[in-house]
Amino acid sequence: MKPLIVVYDFGAAQPGDIAVGLGDWATWVFAAERNDHTRHMAPLLEQFAPLVWIDSLDQAVQELQGHDPGGIVTFSEKALRLTGELADRLGLTQHSPATTSMLTDKWKQRSALRAAGVDSVRFHRVDSVADWADAVAHVRLPAVLKPAFGGASRNTFLIDDEAAGLRTVERLLSTGTPGYDPDGALVLEEYLVGRDCAPFGDYVSIEQLVQDGEIADIAVTGKFPMVPPFRETGRFWPSPLDPEETEQVFTLARRAVAALGITTGLTHTEAKLTPDGPRFIEVNGRLGGGINELAGRAIGRNLIELAGRIALGERVTVPALPADRVVYQITHPAPRDACELVEVTGSDEIRALPEVTLHRPYARRGAQLAGGVQTQDLDVVIGETTGLKELAAVFEEVESRLRFTFAFPGRPGLRTVTAAELGRL
Repeated sequence: MKPLIVVYDFGAAQPGDIAVGLGDWATWVFAAERNDHTRHMAPLLEQFAPLVWIDSLDQAVQELQGHDPGGIVTFSEKALRLTGELADRLGLTQHSPATTSMLTDKWKQRSALRAAGVDSVRFHRVDSVADWADAVAHVRLPAVLKPAFGGASRNTFLIDDEAAGLRTVERLLSTGTPGYDPDGALVLEEYLVGRDCAPFGDYVSIEQLVQDGEIADIAVTGKFPMVPPFRETGRFWPSPLDPEETEQVFTLARRAVAALGITTGLTHTEAKLTPDGPRFIEVNGRLGGGINELAGRAIGRNLIELAGRIALGERVTVPALPADRVVYQITHPAPRDACELVEVTGSDEIRALPEVTLHRPYARRGAQLAGGVQTQDLDVVIGETTGLKELAAVFEEVESRLRFTFAFPGRPGLRTVTAAELGRL
């Protein structure tokens, strides 16, 4: 079997996750652009496989050709464009240039889906402050402002005041790179109002795999409620949707995937649950964050392995999702203001719950947190319940028992909040 190229950057799979998914059946080569994250991870990457630094496309293509690769894959939103360029130069199967362009530009994606009749969300591209008035007039407020190419809710804001929105646009565009794209474009989108789905979130994601243009459903992922502005707090399988609405969101995702010309790999599509039915949010042409861990426990499949096998031209299948148990991940996002994590208490209490398997901190005592509206998880609570009613009870227990203490620069004293209150910070 020829080796697989894994284009690495910050994303849905860490080096260890990739090694577990590929290690006992494949050989692979990491390829990465130099940035703070990849430099930090380089020693770990090189423990598992050779690493080719991408200093220029020509140089990288020449080095990677020497490994005689049979496929290419990435688990990073940030690396999608680069992966597509390398695949095109190396003659390997991946998203086409046109599809990659739509996956990494939300304005182009929205335009393509509107043209295909998939959804009718109002949207407008914002390349400069001069575009703001027209964008507001077309989309109407409240609306969501986000980078055209971005991820993890980075620089994503709910805008309900035109003047305040203009100041946000000026600030984001002045940085030159509000998202992953050096061109710095933004998109203003209609804000979709969700229906009351308490105690769970008013949106879902749809996980699918594509082989030679054939789309297979994996699962609909249920979500816990977001906290402002658009930060996630966890996910679970199966979702709380009934069979009819489950098929509706699968169909919506299939139509979106087909409209974008996706013919290979894993997809992660998000949909809002509105009073009028599911509405499209966005398609991501890669594995979703946290989804591989859910799949391992729920259906006994490693999605990193499946993505690698698809990239190498193999056919794969996935079993049906069992309906007699729920697997979940509860996460807690860092505050939006810069601060220091002083203490976390209650961990022993939640670990004692029979439905909790693991509480894993990502940030240790004394960690300096940079702040911002992007999703930056402080921890994850992993476990399993017998049903959704039991899951709701566990979520409430975790949110009430876990407590976080922070020190904010320039503010007197310390601030202690429960996990349930954390999203307000």
